Amino acid sequence: MAQDPFGTESSFTGQETRLKVMPEVTAVEAGDFFRVALTLDLKAKYHAYYKNGGASGFPPALELDLPEGFTAGELQFPIPHVIQSSEGTVSYGYEGRVTFMVQIEAGEELAAGSEHSFAGNFSWLECDVQCDPRDEDFAFKMTVGEETEFVESAEEFFTKAGEKLPQDSSAWGAIATEENNKIKVEFLHPEGVSPQEPIYFFSTDQQIDSQADQGVEIKDGKVILSLARNEGNEHLSISAGKVQDSLSGLLVFQTELGEGSVELTSPLTPDADVSAGGGQLSAFVSATDADRKAGLEVYDVDARPEAVLLGGAKEKKVTFFSSLGLVFIGGLILNLMPCVFPVLGLKVMSFVSQAGEDESKIKVHGMVFGLGLLIAMWVLAAIIISLKLDWGQQLANPYFLATMIIFFFLMGLNLYGVFEVGTSMTSVGGDLQAKKGYSGSFFSGVLTTLVATPCSGPFLGAAMAFALAQPPAKAFVIFTVFGLGIASPYILLSFFPALIKKLPRPGAWMESFKQVMSFFVFATAVFFMKGYMKLVGDSHFNIFLFALLLIGLGAYIYGRWGTVMVPKAKRFMTGYGLAAVLTLGGLTWAYSTSKPPKPGLAWNEWYPGIMELSRPKKRIVWVDYTADW
Repeated sequence: MAQDPFGTESSFTGQETRLKVMPEVTAVEAGDFFRVALTLDLKAKYHAYYKNGGASGFPPALELDLPEGFTAGELQFPIPHVIQSSEGTVSYGYEGRVTFMVQIEAGEELAAGSEHSFAGNFSWLECDVQCDPRDEDFAFKMTVGEETEFVESAEEFFTKAGEKLPQDSSAWGAIATEENNKIKVEFLHPEGVSPQEPIYFFSTDQQIDSQADQGVEIKDGKVILSLARNEGNEHLSISAGKVQDSLSGLLVFQTELGEGSVELTSPLTPDADVSAGGGQLSAFVSATDADRKAGLEVYDVDARPEAVLLGGAKEKKVTFFSSLGLVFIGGLILNLMPCVFPVLGLKVMSFVSQAGEDESKIKVHGMVFGLGLLIAMWVLAAIIISLKLDWGQQLANPYFLATMIIFFFLMGLNLYGVFEVGTSMTSVGGDLQAKKGYSGSFFSGVLTTLVATPCSGPFLGAAMAFALAQPPAKAFVIFTVFGLGIASPYILLSFFPALIKKLPRPGAWMESFKQVMSFFVFATAVFFMKGYMKLVGDSHFNIFLFALLLIGLGAYIYGRWGTVMVPKAKRFMTGYGLAAVLTLGGLTWAYSTSKPPKPGLAWNEWYPGIMELSRPKKRIVWVDYTADW
């Protein structure tokens, strides 16, 4: 049976439970907040309950009748403790003196000097051998002043009561895994905090069996708890907890400074899923439905800061028609950006090779290129719109980003002449009369779309954000115009053969040009490496570089001993076999690093209203809004 690791508050020896309601201020400044303490002095041997009562019981509840202009947060519960009955059942609650709190915010529109009346009802269940539901009405007045005036005699009381409330958990991380109804929760605590036993987890969503022992282990900077799922108990009339994809509760622990607690919500996944991902502790705390609901209540969706240009002029709002012009011009400019420029160089070589070809075929190549670009753009737009993603978000996926880096690395080696696999992929030189020539043009268009998305952010952010906020039909039009902007120079060249004829004739210089272009392709791989390093961390990135070296060695062996000039046995053993082993080994090694590093501090998911909810708590909030990819 679980043991009480915390003890109790000071006992009250009276025969009747008393309730005292006390604000911490006598006057509040408009726009500021104040706390109200609701203290229960429970009669001897009786207890009240936590949010989750354990074996039985329901928690205290607060109803407030607020004057206009004031808003209140949820009732805040202090650290509970384990209460064992004479029958051995375990409940979660409070004995003796316990203080609950509620935070009330004064609206900024309130007039100084005005007085306001507050009323409310506080209800609770107090139990010993039998239970007695109780409630009391209360009322108090509050003045809106020029500044907030605290009750000096109550400062120490509110300080000590506040220490019993859950602490800021924004720097904590947690993940829960389950196997055979046994739940293991790993808590990552911030530096400077050293949790010590006794440690206990009070479930708030009834998924954990309150009647079972909890295993505790402190290891490698993590607190690891072994818990039993609440499958219900007919004898104690405990209903089974609803299975959810997250786990919520209050972690209570000891430190050198005393007792501490944090409220946490962690992802809950089957153990096999986590093992497949490397078992890494998540450093990202997802927002709960309750968080989002509370945020939307205080979030002003119409509030938008006015964008002012450096010259002082206000930025014009983006409209549907103005966005079409922006994205078309942006598409044109993208051809000179580091992401797309290598593809431009390869396409120019393609046109050089086509200089002596039939004009109609040249036009077809231009149209096929544009078609490949547009189809890729439409597919990408459909995925982004249907999944409600952000523009370029695929470049925030480490697996996708690793693929792009490896692809451009191999493409650079191919252009430099380390190995040859044919030219249809990039439409460089070769026979453009057969199918492979058209497929090369099509693939060039697809590739251009894939690599263009991260470059468009700096100067197309407003237009793309506007596009994603439009109905699907309008959004597709905007994305189509964007694609046409990128493809227009190539299509223009293909439809004006006279311009192609001004390009140099095919010759030996093309080999040198191709090798020079390989360095631009390498530069594109380097361009993507910064974002990849940010996603996977320094240690994983260093391993990825060695894996890339192994892939390059495999490509070199294939290019050196995989040609028809090498004897067949040696070609198959070395040029194909050894090259394949090294390349596949390098690919496996590279993709094994495509995951986040071991976390330091945990990040909370942003949601509308999180800033408004954090401000009254006097919290310092760091918003990380970036797109390194």
